[in-house]
Amino acid sequence: MNLVSHNGETYGANDLRYVSESGSLLDLTFSPDIDPEAFDDRPLGMWRYIDALPVDEQHRVSFDEGGTPLTEHRIGEGTYHLKQDHLFPSGSYKDRGASILISHAKALGVDSVVEDSSGNAGAAIAAYCARANIQCDIYLPDSTSPAKREQIAAYGATLHPIPGSREDTADAAISAAEGRFYASHVYNP
Repeated sequence: MNLVSHNGETYGANDLRYVSESGSLLDLTFSPDIDPEAFDDRPLGMWRYIDALPVDEQHRVSFDEGGTPLTEHRIGEGTYHLKQDHLFPSGSYKDRGASILISHAKALGVDSVVEDSSGNAGAAIAAYCARANIQCDIYLPDSTSPAKREQIAAYGATLHPIPGSREDTADAAISAAEGRFYASHVYNP
């Protein structure tokens, strides 16, 4: 596995970087050798597909997320099936990504992460960091609702309210992440 930028810069998957030297986004190259029939006897949920995920089972950080129900809704002339991801353990619909990201951080031996969020990603990252015993600093706009702040803090994360725009919050988190794992739900592949 490697991290590869859009202009060809290549780094090892264990590199803590979230962008290339030139500032390009990174993709994770991963070509799993999977047997789809192996999934049949496994419990429902995201980790049923562990063979297709770039995470070693031994580093898995999970609350058994996934497998949320689909509900059928008629809207106008159409019928729609809506995934009820608000039922995830953290109360955020971003648990799948947080589970994989924090599992990767655990595999790297990371003991502290920084994330910027206006709510849902912060709650999910904080929950999975708590599960993995990884210290978590969440940078959030000072306009973030009290309910979201409480949700994030309930998992033991340290909150850093930042005055200004959402971009100001991201910039503060990036500065704080120097030499640490930036658990960005925007940048991490």
